[in-house]
Amino acid sequence: MSVDLHAPLLVVARRWLPRILTQICRDPTSPLYGCADRNWWHYKIRDFSSIILQQAGYALHQAAKLPEWSAEREALDAVAAASARFWNVRAQKHYAFEEYYPWEQGYPPLAFATLAVAKLVDEGVVPVEDVRAGLRIAARQLRTRFEDKAANQQVAGLAALAWVDKVLPDEADAAAFAAQKAKTLALQHAEGWYWEYDGPDVGYLAVTIDCLWDLYDATGDSEYRASIASALSYMAEYPAAAPNGIGLHNSRNTDYLVPYGIVRSALEGEEAERRDAAAVAIWAFAKADGDDHTYAATDDRYICHYIGHSVLRAMALLGPGGRLADEAQRPEPRLLDGCGHYLEPGLIVSARKGGIVTLTGENAEASDFGWIIARGKTQFVTHWWSPDWTFRSEEGAVTVEGRFFSHSEKLSTPFKHIVLRVLSFVLGRRLIAILKRVLIFKRGGKAEPAFTRRIRRDGPGLEISDRIEGMRDDDVLLRAPRASKRHVASADSYHPQDMALLRGYALTEERRDIDGAVEIVTRIAPR
Repeated sequence: MSVDLHAPLLVVARRWLPRILTQICRDPTSPLYGCADRNWWHYKIRDFSSIILQQAGYALHQAAKLPEWSAEREALDAVAAASARFWNVRAQKHYAFEEYYPWEQGYPPLAFATLAVAKLVDEGVVPVEDVRAGLRIAARQLRTRFEDKAANQQVAGLAALAWVDKVLPDEADAAAFAAQKAKTLALQHAEGWYWEYDGPDVGYLAVTIDCLWDLYDATGDSEYRASIASALSYMAEYPAAAPNGIGLHNSRNTDYLVPYGIVRSALEGEEAERRDAAAVAIWAFAKADGDDHTYAATDDRYICHYIGHSVLRAMALLGPGGRLADEAQRPEPRLLDGCGHYLEPGLIVSARKGGIVTLTGENAEASDFGWIIARGKTQFVTHWWSPDWTFRSEEGAVTVEGRFFSHSEKLSTPFKHIVLRVLSFVLGRRLIAILKRVLIFKRGGKAEPAFTRRIRRDGPGLEISDRIEGMRDDDVLLRAPRASKRHVASADSYHPQDMALLRGYALTEERRDIDGAVEIVTRIAPR
């Protein structure tokens, strides 16, 4: 059986292209011509331009190459060239490469926007002399900076450096590139995934695969192709376990996948790579035009920031009527020790997220995201990706043990933003690590309540046995909603489970207090 992917992606592209164009200043008489941050150039509610959004120009160029927009090719490429020139001006400013706040020196805007601009140069959309100054500044940083927490960003940075070296060959530094390449490829785990905030994230792994293809195209180095095949072998574990996607089972809570690199491997890969890629592509994109697909809830920021042009690039590969053969295999139940996911057909358990679980049946789905203890202004949560969780699989069950993670909401206020701007002007990128420790990374302590969870199949349903120790009399115990407390900007798009965690299943619960602990048995069964 073969599946048409071009048709659903075309529907998505037709919805998205006007939205991308709306985000970009299209007035050629304006000094802001080509800026892709509508909040800055149009609404004027931001005091800087988020330069990562300049990737939108590359999306316009990709659209211009497709038959659907051939009549507008010259106009689309003119705006794409303007986006590159605008990027070049911003890249030369003090502590450039801003994404979230002024003077940030962020790595993602450095990596992704530079990659887009360098490829626009290579494809003749903008002359290299128009952006040479910005590319030189970007290259110096890409040779000396390294992002080990979010591998997709580092792979994008290496790809950007490869393309800058290609369009500015007289300024290339082969030794620096080789050193960065070795460290970058070392971020891939033996299971095939790349490190993303302490674990694997299939959504960002798809971005990584796109950028590995860019690296291969720029260098011809077969090591990138081997890395792609390994990543796809890992990704192919998931379609049978989570037919509707894994979403919050990712380390960074990412709902979306991007199609370009996956589709390319499905068309150009060797036997195993081709089969794995086709299975993942059909799983992720065959219903991309549906109202309940993640693309229906993707916001304008992330359409401009990478997802949009990956969709358009995939369409060019597939062509009208482009189909992929469905040769998906159903893997045996197993626990992936490295990433902590237990997988079997219709079931995924994330042990490194406190044992969150999703069960999928025919036209039915149910998830359990653990517990929240409300204690005054502090919450203690089990749904938190961390290497501190311990887990094992035995006798047909998965057991997870660890401690709750304390959390308090960080509110955005004028005073905090004033302080942020002062610190960023003084500290530049040195501030980023501090903010990440506050918003993203935390380790479990010894004073938080203890948690043990045991999950086992119960016929077509599940039995989840939880034990919580260390609660106080005034604590309030709540079932956790789908939302994760761990801040990741690209996450938190609307999902049907935000409204109801059970569809086609019913939940029953038994609670009892034993020796100062709370024991809860939850059963999820088909209605």
